[in-house]
Amino acid sequence: MVEKNYHSRLIDISNKWDGVIETLKSAYVDKKLSMPWWLWLLTSPLRDIKRVISLKEGISSFFKTNAFLSILPILSSILLPLINWALPINWASPDNVNIPVWVELATSFILGYIISMGLYFPQLLQFKSPHFHLGAYKTFRKQEYELFKGAFLDSKGDFYFKGIYDYITNSKEGYQMIENLIQTFLQNEKVHYESRIHYLEETIKEINSSFEDLRQDYDEFALSIISERDELLEEFEYVIELLKDINTLLFRIHNKGLSVHNLDILTGFTLYELKGNKLIQKADVRTSGITANEIELDDPRYQHYGMVKVIKDNLNRPYYNHPYEGHVVVSFKMNIDNKGIWVYNFHFDDSNTKARKLIMENGIIESKEIYRLVHALCLLSQDYLESKGAVNQ
Repeated sequence: MVEKNYHSRLIDISNKWDGVIETLKSAYVDKKLSMPWWLWLLTSPLRDIKRVISLKEGISSFFKTNAFLSILPILSSILLPLINWALPINWASPDNVNIPVWVELATSFILGYIISMGLYFPQLLQFKSPHFHLGAYKTFRKQEYELFKGAFLDSKGDFYFKGIYDYITNSKEGYQMIENLIQTFLQNEKVHYESRIHYLEETIKEINSSFEDLRQDYDEFALSIISERDELLEEFEYVIELLKDINTLLFRIHNKGLSVHNLDILTGFTLYELKGNKLIQKADVRTSGITANEIELDDPRYQHYGMVKVIKDNLNRPYYNHPYEGHVVVSFKMNIDNKGIWVYNFHFDDSNTKARKLIMENGIIESKEIYRLVHALCLLSQDYLESKGAVNQ
């Protein structure tokens, strides 16, 4: 099967190229080479003029052949004056001098001749054209000419692809050797390309795996960004509510209506004042009310209280305490104009996200700013709060 295919290929090449080689060889030794290509081009209509005499194949073949090109100058010299006569055009010069008829005829003839030269010129480079000229081919297709000259225009003039076909057919051993070489080459190429394809497949798998990892990382990153955005929006809502409470407090301060109940801006709270070795309750708002009114600092029952720890350990930071499951008490002490020490206790449940974000976590507002706000409110209210349960001054 392989032998038959290669022979068929050689026959196909022979059919296509041997005629070209023959044309080149004939032109190479033909006398036409002695005539310059431009002169050969100018005389092209003269070589085709004889075809005008014979119109046996009909008008359609007349226009398909070069016979029409050969009489194009004559037709133009006749048609253009007729058109000028039928459709008068003022060809007069600026001095109103009419152009003679013979000038019009000559101009039309030259114009038609130039057009026919443009149509004849490509035929000088076509192998199957009777107007083929090796000199023109050498001039305008120099690279191809040199290639053909070196490969086919041998000194003996006997090279054709048909000869290769016959040689391979008759030389069975040589043909078999070539066949084996081709088979070996193809097999080596097949192994090479299979190896290359396998490598590319593995590379693609690695890239896909890396892409999947990147996509997963991107998805996780996008989810984290969305989560952070939602948390920020939630914290913005908390800050807006806090600002509303602060505005209310400012108006109450202006109107001298500040009371102990106004200190619960975020959660319920208890407020104690240090007097000697005791903590005296000044306010208890929105809690269960279980906290004692007086707490001895050395009383063993209260040693786990956050308010006791911030005093005894002299803590300058809040203390977080979980007196029972699900409930949080945050205690911090404050100096009240060097007149005394107060302890403010936030009371809230673990489910209170707003309190946890603003009091225990540094979110959009740092927690210390919340403590400073409460401290400032206590300073403002000290003139109003005189004892537990005080309402208004």
